[in-house]
Amino acid sequence: MSKIAKKTTRQQLAAIIVQKLLEHDINAVLVGGSVVSIYTNNKYESIDLDFISAADHNRIKQAMSELGFDLSGKDYVHPNTEFTVEFPTGPIGIGDDQPINPEGKMEINGVTILMLSPTQSVMDRLAWFFYANDRQCLDQAIWITEEQPVNIAQIKAWAKREKQEEKLKVYLNRIKQ
Repeated sequence: MSKIAKKTTRQQLAAIIVQKLLEHDINAVLVGGSVVSIYTNNKYESIDLDFISAADHNRIKQAMSELGFDLSGKDYVHPNTEFTVEFPTGPIGIGDDQPINPEGKMEINGVTILMLSPTQSVMDRLAWFFYANDRQCLDQAIWITEEQPVNIAQIKAWAKREKQEEKLKVYLNRIKQ
C-alpha cells in the first residue's frame, strides 16, 4: 500500500483509506464534497473526504491511526496531506430517501471505492439547496450535470417525493442554458 505524501491525490487517498478499512472488515462509502470534486474534475475542490460507515468508531479510529491519522475534533488529520477525513453518522440518505444504496464506484490502484453515483450526488447537492437554500450546492449540482451523465427522470421523481418541484425548476432552467 502506498504511503501518504503531499502529492497523494484525493482519489489515491480514498483508495488508501478504503484498503485499510477493508483490512479491518470495515465497509465505507465516499459521500459529500469529495464526490463532487471527483465528478467535476475539481471545478469544485473539497479538502475533506467524508465516508459513511456503520462500523464502530473505535474500530475506524484504530484503522485510521495505523495510517498515521490523528483525530482532531470530528476530523482525522495526517501530517503529510492537506486533506482531512470525516466519518459522519449514517445511514446514507438524500433528503427523505433513507437509507439509500450507493450506485457509484471507482477503482484506484486495484481498490474499489463505493460512492454516490453522479445522479445521487446531484440529488445530494440539490437537497442542500432545497432545505438550506445553499446556492453553492446548486452550482455543484449543475457542474456535475455538465461533466457526467445523470438521470434527469430519477432526479425529477426524487424531487417530487421531496415536494420540491418548484425549487427543482431553478436547477432544470440552469442546466438548459
